[in-house]
Amino acid sequence: HTPHPPHTPTRPIAMLLRAAMLRRSVGISCASSSSSSSSLFRAAATSSSSSSMTTSSPSAPSAPLRKGAACLSSSAASRPPASASLPRRSFLASAAPGVEEKSLASLLGSADFEESTEPEQDMAGIRKTFSGFFRRPPKERRELLEQMFPELDLEPLEQPLPMEVADMMIENAVGGVTIPLGVAPNFVINGSHYIVPMAVEEPSVIAAASSIAKLVSENGGFKAKSTENVMISQVQILDVADANEACQALSEQRADLIEAANQFCQSSVKRGGGVRDIYPRLILPRVDAHKRDPYVVVHIEVDVCEAMGANIVNTVAEGVAPRMADLVGGRPALRILSNLCIKRRSAAAFKLPFESLAWKGTDGQTVAERVMEAYYFAEDDPYRAATHNKGVMNGVDSAAIAMGQDWRAIEASCHAGATTSGAYGSMTKYWIEDGHLYGKLDMPIACGSKGGALTSHPLYKLTHNVLGHPNAQTISQILMAVGLAQNFAAIRALAIEGIQKGHMNLHARNICLNAGVPSELIDECREFMTIKKKWDTATAEEFLKMRA
Repeated sequence: HTPHPPHTPTRPIAMLLRAAMLRRSVGISCASSSSSSSSLFRAAATSSSSSSMTTSSPSAPSAPLRKGAACLSSSAASRPPASASLPRRSFLASAAPGVEEKSLASLLGSADFEESTEPEQDMAGIRKTFSGFFRRPPKERRELLEQMFPELDLEPLEQPLPMEVADMMIENAVGGVTIPLGVAPNFVINGSHYIVPMAVEEPSVIAAASSIAKLVSENGGFKAKSTENVMISQVQILDVADANEACQALSEQRADLIEAANQFCQSSVKRGGGVRDIYPRLILPRVDAHKRDPYVVVHIEVDVCEAMGANIVNTVAEGVAPRMADLVGGRPALRILSNLCIKRRSAAAFKLPFESLAWKGTDGQTVAERVMEAYYFAEDDPYRAATHNKGVMNGVDSAAIAMGQDWRAIEASCHAGATTSGAYGSMTKYWIEDGHLYGKLDMPIACGSKGGALTSHPLYKLTHNVLGHPNAQTISQILMAVGLAQNFAAIRALAIEGIQKGHMNLHARNICLNAGVPSELIDECREFMTIKKKWDTATAEEFLKMRA
């Protein structure tokens, strides 16, 4: 038996993880057949400069096939040999022609905080208004919302989704599932204050996001940016005689194909959107490569305006696919959107001075350094990254569900976005610079302010009203801010005192309810469990016997 070298996973696990990452890969750019391999367990950047610390993007991808350029892959004309082993590479290099134009690095960095943005509202007054909000009974919380939003109709909070509406929304409807809806006050994003609705059954999520939102609001608030609302649809073309020549022909007809594709999204065109670009990609098989030929996938980029855009881009792909296939003598196969919306990105970031970070008896600089240790762990190890990113999505999903967004598509895109270097790592980025801790979350994310269930579900109308009817980009920025706040709260707790103390204290409410503790005694029972450091049903029952 030969011992494995230090820091190297055992061979079977390494092989499984490599296979998983290979399955995530989405092809090879038409522009080049070469690729550089990258380690599954990537090393996190340690430079303090904003350009290197704010993103872990790989080196710039090779020039993509665009606007009439030929497909130059020298190996694509022949089928790869059975023994071929294609190295993993960043999806940005393999699936993202032109992504360097709108890379995450260009969205937010240290320089964006050089100019401070004064909040539009009196944040000191707002924080005072919401001080102790969590201690108030639900009735008083609603009354406060009514005072702040006199035009707000709170009836949807009291009434379940009408059965006739549910029956129109889905098939075979028999009822509805109610998830607790709360609000996280004190979010300041680009100088505007937001009370963010969050729908979640897990305790501590809203409390954590609210706590960090307050801290950030006291230190300038979140900065946020977005790219345009461009979605991608894919047309897979099989059975072509020569994939290289097919790429060439499709590139030469780019302008005509864009004009044809726009006929299938006239509503978007009239609103200023529509098809922005069309380009082919050459896909080299990874599975059963010895018996499969390279094939062509055409990307169609569509500005979907305020919609999430799935139906729009799917319609365009299905509409223009026959023309593309006829052009190259192939067969149109799958025609569907990609949820990896790399041209539709949003980012949120904060900047916190060390003196503001002191927490639980630990000085601010130490807190910052330990947060960095937790961040590096997630960048280095996919096992940790999965849990780290689950914490991000605790916040993102909760707010997305409350706002009627497609949280499943958001999950898919964000997790794929965490593989930008060719290995799965942290969604969030942290760095220390000049006595400050910076945090950033920048992800491909598709949100909509129009269409779908937003027009039919009464609760979504209410939550959008609370947020001031934000547009699609603002919704995405809010979700990024909430996800970043949630992640920072989690890794700060992990790094300083452990996660269970705070989480279980909040979870104790559910334990009390399951044990039959009367509502008026729940706080007392929670305190009893905290003193005993036992948060379980048996301890709650012990409390009841003591009170009997």
